Amino acid sequence: MTSHDAYGPRAAKSLTLIRPHADLLTREICAMFHDDLLTHAGRDDILAQLNTEEFWASQEGHPLGRLLDPDLKHHALRQSAQDMGRTLAYLGVENTWLVDTFDTLIIGLRRHPLMQSLPHAKQTHIQDILVSRLMASLSGIVAGQRQIIRGQLRVTSAVARLAKTCTTLNDLARALLETLLTLEGMVAGTFAKPDKNGTLQYEIVAGATVERHASTFADYQSLPNIYADNPLGCGPSGCAWRSGKPQRSLIITREPSLAPWHRIARELGYVSHATIPILDANREPHAILSLYHAAPGYFSTADRTNLVDRLHAVLSAAVTRLGRDTPAVHYTIRADYRERLAQGALTMLYQPIIDLKTGRLAKVEALARLRNPDGTHIPPLQFLPAFGAHDLRRLFALGLNQAMADLHEWEHRGLYTAISVNLPAQALSDPEYLSIAQAALHDRPIEPHRLTFELLETGDISPQETAIRRLTNRWRRLGVRLAQDDLGSGYSSLLRMERLGVDEVKIDQEFVRTVARSPRKALQFIHHLTRLVHDIGLSVVVEGLESRGLVEAATILGADAGQGYAISRPITANALYIWHRDFDLAIVPESPTTALGAYATLLLRGVLLNLARSRPALLRHVISEPCAIAAYMENAAIPKNSVLKDVYRKLADVIRAGADPQRYEKTHKRLERLLRMEIRREEDVMADSRHGMGGASRIPLPYAP
Repeated sequence: MTSHDAYGPRAAKSLTLIRPHADLLTREICAMFHDDLLTHAGRDDILAQLNTEEFWASQEGHPLGRLLDPDLKHHALRQSAQDMGRTLAYLGVENTWLVDTFDTLIIGLRRHPLMQSLPHAKQTHIQDILVSRLMASLSGIVAGQRQIIRGQLRVTSAVARLAKTCTTLNDLARALLETLLTLEGMVAGTFAKPDKNGTLQYEIVAGATVERHASTFADYQSLPNIYADNPLGCGPSGCAWRSGKPQRSLIITREPSLAPWHRIARELGYVSHATIPILDANREPHAILSLYHAAPGYFSTADRTNLVDRLHAVLSAAVTRLGRDTPAVHYTIRADYRERLAQGALTMLYQPIIDLKTGRLAKVEALARLRNPDGTHIPPLQFLPAFGAHDLRRLFALGLNQAMADLHEWEHRGLYTAISVNLPAQALSDPEYLSIAQAALHDRPIEPHRLTFELLETGDISPQETAIRRLTNRWRRLGVRLAQDDLGSGYSSLLRMERLGVDEVKIDQEFVRTVARSPRKALQFIHHLTRLVHDIGLSVVVEGLESRGLVEAATILGADAGQGYAISRPITANALYIWHRDFDLAIVPESPTTALGAYATLLLRGVLLNLARSRPALLRHVISEPCAIAAYMENAAIPKNSVLKDVYRKLADVIRAGADPQRYEKTHKRLERLLRMEIRREEDVMADSRHGMGGASRIPLPYAP
């Protein structure tokens, strides 16, 4: 019998003979199919864990239910068989099981009492019709399974490609979700990070339920939590976060631990679920990737388990390579930030960078802000985590062109200076940034050396250092300067920067901010790093100079330039022009006016004395040099009978007597303690000043307007 003979009027006429018994026979065929498949499934297979109702609920519209339909068309049977093949593939049913099961079905039909009761000629014809339809079903089911396998192979290949090509964690997470959502039956996917209360905030949501997912969870007050003592922390997200291992659910509505989400799962069509923790280099959780499928047990078969484990490894490696410790940003806010950028809400503010040796304006750093409708500004720490590679390139292009336009305007008004623009880490491997810079220099020609690009968070570049060096060489051929904005403290990091052709290094303000709490540690770090940077021929800029004492200390310790609120806060282009006209900075290292400046002098003098101890002539020379601490006490009007002056005189006596190590160290430490007390007092005064001014304007200096 041909496949054509199994359909049409003749086949329909033959099947009318068994129509009264069709429903019963159909149920028996389906039961036989299910029971025989179960004989092949192992105890841990998904099929063995589903009851009969759950199994057939996943096979809605299957071909076996229409096998005895007189009006059945071949193409309809083929389509329903392919659909069944895909859902059976979700359950991990193997081809060999199907072949054996269909063989059992054919034998069972031939031996069925109903078939045996028919006249021989009719029996043979009806059996041939049903066998032909069964074989067409088997062929369609196998074809459906192959579609799923091909889709999974395509996605697995795409995951590997994306892991290599995406340059931001946002782009990778979004691209992976979009790719995974092309798998048949996948309903939704989310990328989330916990807020300060441990509640997961959805940063990226993909799939058919993208508009409903987060709002539904929020409406039911069922946003997952990561803490075990929270009722919403006992689900898979919390378990994944705490264990660092992927979690899977066979059927969401069957599991008691998922009770808070049963109603949501039914509303949104979520049947099975996988939660993948994303770990950083220290194996600590960073974010959660969640996937939802319309079939039971989808993520629990061997091949999908491998896919989940692969995603776990790829995303965790990406956090190490691309990730930053940023706060959670809800996906609606992310979309708003990207829309603001596209609609021209970017504003550039400028912070002066002062040459600490001359006291003059060296250049300004351009700082990007997004403008709110009310005129307030959104800082980069809020909006940068929302941006992918395309957004970052657009931000760079818009910011660079605006900064260069302002540079031209300043020059037209009589202010000739240079400018620094931030360059994201991706620019070291993305030549589009270089093209943007080339185009900007072509459109607004300025002397290239007046333009500095500050490299942000380069991290470990050793695996691709050769390619990065080639690209940075192309940057240098433009004639621009390169600065490293966030550098490790090791000498190897400095050497790497030197190999890349960096011109200057910026000491991050996080190190400087510890000065009131630990002045010795902070100033020693500035001194140590400044010496190392100068040793390899680079210059040093100190960020975060928020008090007159810090400006003075950075100057005394040899830094080349500095910036911070003690000089000026970030201001508009016009405000910067007005600011520069009256600015006057005069630091005299030999005559400090602050306790922090005196403390920096004390550190340097201690280094010299230690070096000179074994060389009497040099020691006498160092001792004979005027001590800047005395100048500080005079400048600060320290009373003659103060403890500080008394201890200083004792230290001078010890030094003149030959710098006995024990006496010197004891007196030196006492002087240090007294200066630290003065430093805390000065810094507290400056903090009160900042607080009283609402943090809205520059901290005043006696030598700066």
